[in-house]
Order: sequence, then C-alpha cells, then structure tokens
Amino acid sequence: MAAGLHTNQTATPEPGPPDGERPHPLTPQRRLAVLLATMAVSVGTYTSLNLHLAGTSVTRTLETPVDALVPLDVIAMLPYGGIYAIALTPACLITDRRLLDRCAVGYLLLLALALPIWLLWPVTVPRGPAFGNGLLDWGLTFVRWMDPPTNCFPSMHVAETVLAAWFCWRMDRRVGAAVGALALSVWWSTMALDQHWFLDGLVGGLLAVLVGVGVLAVRPLPAVAFAPGPRRHLLWAAALYVAMFVVVGLPWALGWASADDLRALTP
Repeated sequence: MAAGLHTNQTATPEPGPPDGERPHPLTPQRRLAVLLATMAVSVGTYTSLNLHLAGTSVTRTLETPVDALVPLDVIAMLPYGGIYAIALTPACLITDRRLLDRCAVGYLLLLALALPIWLLWPVTVPRGPAFGNGLLDWGLTFVRWMDPPTNCFPSMHVAETVLAAWFCWRMDRRVGAAVGALALSVWWSTMALDQHWFLDGLVGGLLAVLVGVGVLAVRPLPAVAFAPGPRRHLLWAAALYVAMFVVVGLPWALGWASADDLRALTP
C-alpha cells in the first residue's frame, strides 16, 4: 500500500525564472517593423531638415588643424557608403525584443538631441572641387547632390555607427570591436569627402556613447536579453551594403548619366 501511494505522487515542478529574467523572443515581423519605422523617422527627419536648411545661408565652420591633415580622397566613399549597413549590424544580432526596442530608442534619441543643434546652431563644410567620372566619383557626386552640407554638427554618420558598435559590443565583443573599427573608418571618410569636420565626428561619437550607456542604464535588462544570434546573420548587413552601391551606381553603370551630369545639378 505504501509503495502504491509512493508511485502515485506527483513531483512538484521546479520554479522557473521570473518573467523579467526570461528571454523575450523577437519575431521577424517585429524586427522588420521596428527597423522600418526607425529608419523612416530618422532618414525622413534628417533629410527634410537638411533640405530646409540648404535654402538658408549657413556660414559657421569648425575647422581644426586635424582637418587640414585629411585631403579629399574618393576612396573614402567605400566606408562612407556603408553607414546604413553598419547601423543595421545590432539588429542582425539581437534576439530579444526588449533589446531591439532599446536600440531603436537609442537611434531616435540621437536624432532628438541633434535636432535643436542643427536648427539653432547649424554648421557647414566648404567642399573642395571634385573631378573624374569613375564609379566612386559618381558616388561622391551623388552624396553631395543628396546631402547638402548643413546638418554637419554633430555627425549622425559617426554617431549612428558608434552606437551600433556599442550595442554589438554588449552582445559580442569581437563583433563590437570590428564594428567599432568600421565606425572609425566612417569618421575618417566624413572628413576625406568634405562632408564633416573632425569635431562633428568627435561630438557625434561622444553623444552616441552617452546615449548607448543611458538607454541601457534605465531599467537594466537581464543578461539573457544580450544573448546574440549567429554571426552569419550579419550577412544581411553585408547584403544591404552591396545592394545600396548597386542601386546608386546603376545609372552610371548603364550610361544613363555621368558624374559631370550630376555635378551640373548640384548647387
């Protein structure tokens, strides 16, 4: 009888971790929605304000001796053109929806902090003459046509890539270090293409570090939220990089227009 009672007893299940300590899986649909919404707000706001300021006479400059050491170099289009691909790298690794939301808040907070500076204290960069009709010359001319030099201080190119490196570092130190090196190359490229001053990038990078620390310090996430996905998912960022160059370079490659044609349209 005692043996029978023993076999009918139900074992008490082990208590699981509290809900806050459990992973919050990220669905592909949510990842895509957050990415598209964040990019639409960031790019739309930046571009709209830039085009608005382009119609005004911005004359303030922030040249330092460092800027004189960086000559115009069209090769800089290679890292400069990777801004959106580099900014995408954290989203390729993130597996927890709470961390993706914090990442999106970080990028939007960068924009919110820079907006009043762009509006009330705009900075410009005099652009040196560019020549040539090669693919990279076409890319540089396209950038100058699309991105007038008004939203210069702080540099969102540097800020967003540094913030990407910060989030990647919190998930995967090696990937974070690699993205950090890419962010430094973007900083160089902004000066080598006469798009930004040294101080634009410096302040943008410092702002990104402050934002990155801040958005993760408020209600800290559990360690499980920082578990990275497979590194092979970074191929999505690499694919975006290639796709952007293909799309931008297609009119040049097909002979529809040359860099000189585009220069004629650039103020």
